[in-house]
Amino acid sequence: MICKIADLIAEIPTADGLAVRCKDYLWEETAQPDIVVREALYRKELFAPGIPMKSVAYVEAAFQFYRQLLKYDGFYLHSSAVVYEGKAYLFSGRSGEGKSTHTRLWQDTFGGDTRVINDDKPALRYIDGVWYAYGTPWCGKDGININEKAPLAGICFLKQAPHNRIRQLTPAEAMQKILGQTIHRLDDVQNLDALLGHLERLLAQIPVFELENLPEPAAALLSRETMSREALERNL
Repeated sequence: MICKIADLIAEIPTADGLAVRCKDYLWEETAQPDIVVREALYRKELFAPGIPMKSVAYVEAAFQFYRQLLKYDGFYLHSSAVVYEGKAYLFSGRSGEGKSTHTRLWQDTFGGDTRVINDDKPALRYIDGVWYAYGTPWCGKDGININEKAPLAGICFLKQAPHNRIRQLTPAEAMQKILGQTIHRLDDVQNLDALLGHLERLLAQIPVFELENLPEPAAALLSRETMSREALERNL
């Protein structure tokens, strides 16, 4: 099947649940694909016996798309991406740190057109001087995704704490945290160099924060006020 994901034409296998996952990304026009996901290249040997093929296809299609996305000034960030007032804000961190909880707090607290466009693997691409966040079909166990994009205005790494406190990270701190939440164990130097180049460009433009927080509306208010203010100052 032919899909349009992150403004790229992608040929995706239909088998093992991918047709359902990609239904909102189908592309009816005739076009040469930018990205081709090949079922024959699934690394089935990496999975334990008995793992359902739907799980294998989900992981392997996402990985193949990611590797080819690097050629188009893009990468994934393991995060929950919320769009608020037309701008995308990404919340990342280790599993269990409350990414989905925090973006739900944004929806509950700010209402309006606040929406989560991806709850696991949004794609980021640099196009004509602007970083964009995209919904993708690779959206985690809850299946939360919307096929749309928005200019990226900030990234925030979450850390559970008995208080709410936010600070902006240095580029070195941000680089380390982002590498920990993207697919950085790539199989060749060229792909790794491409990823590092994308990250250097991202960090020169997009502010990155760490939020120590409780799962409460006050934390959402703090992150929104801090991130939107910095985005405004940077004209993002």
